[in-house]
Amino acid sequence: MKTLPATRQHARETTPRPYQTGILQRHPKNPIIAPGDMPVPCSSVFNCGATRFEDRVLLLLRVEDMARDNAFHVATSKDGVNFEIQPEPIDYPLRDTESRFLENRFDMRITQLEGHYYVTHASWLGGYGSCIGTALTKDFRSFEPVGELSVPSNRNAALFPEKIQGRYARLERPQNIDGGGRIWVSYSPDLLHWGQSRPVILPDTPWSRCKVGAGAIPIKTEQGWLCVYHATAKNCATENYYLGAMLLDLQQPDRVVAAPRQFILQPETPYECMGQVPNVVFTNGAVVMPDGTLNIYYGGADTRICLAQVSVDTLVEHCLTER
Repeated sequence: MKTLPATRQHARETTPRPYQTGILQRHPKNPIIAPGDMPVPCSSVFNCGATRFEDRVLLLLRVEDMARDNAFHVATSKDGVNFEIQPEPIDYPLRDTESRFLENRFDMRITQLEGHYYVTHASWLGGYGSCIGTALTKDFRSFEPVGELSVPSNRNAALFPEKIQGRYARLERPQNIDGGGRIWVSYSPDLLHWGQSRPVILPDTPWSRCKVGAGAIPIKTEQGWLCVYHATAKNCATENYYLGAMLLDLQQPDRVVAAPRQFILQPETPYECMGQVPNVVFTNGAVVMPDGTLNIYYGGADTRICLAQVSVDTLVEHCLTER
């Protein structure tokens, strides 16, 4: 029997289609760190803080064990893709409030500021809600608490990498009674006392109707503070997480310079759609590489760590031209 050639339609169906509906490019090695890659038994590894430390990319991995208790492990890499993971978790200090009520810490972000590395995180205090905590380190071996926790309920704290008009500043997400919330900017003279808070008013879009929170640490550019953030929206089955991008004014970061209505990443791949929390892409760490590439490290389905890339210039241009 003569074999007929494949039709063009058949060829389209059998040729693998790259996942690309946003401006970010997923790394072909995704997920770059999965539970099976860890040197300790765990159920998930995700939502890592990220920074440059010495000549390497450093991640603080959020690792959940089989009891779903969190620990944080340091991972380092020369190329930003292949990581060496320390088998021992960091020894992270407890505050007085945490020693009495802490149930879990999560989602650490790392800011290099004034010769130190500041780590911000959320602490879940059970019925008291979620609070922001801060510690500083120089070597990622010893950590020193900076002040006490914030009042609840607050999370997603991203500390700016320099003072703005003589004050420290951070993005944060106070939580509404329904569990939602939006991004705010707060200021401090000393990293201890925070106030003069202002909302960051972003476009109302169908993919950001439930929650809008800070993602990676803001990156200073000539056009403004470049921020990758997360937002969620419910559908008939789940509450999906997306990533967006915006530029904030360099001197008044509560003022939005540009914020496209389009998301830059949505859950599409199996490693983003299947896991302990389906349909999630969530970042709290990004690193500018020497060639200008922005490495965005994000959690896939709250189970594994993935990498998406774009040049800083391309993402800034996207913010300015896509309205």
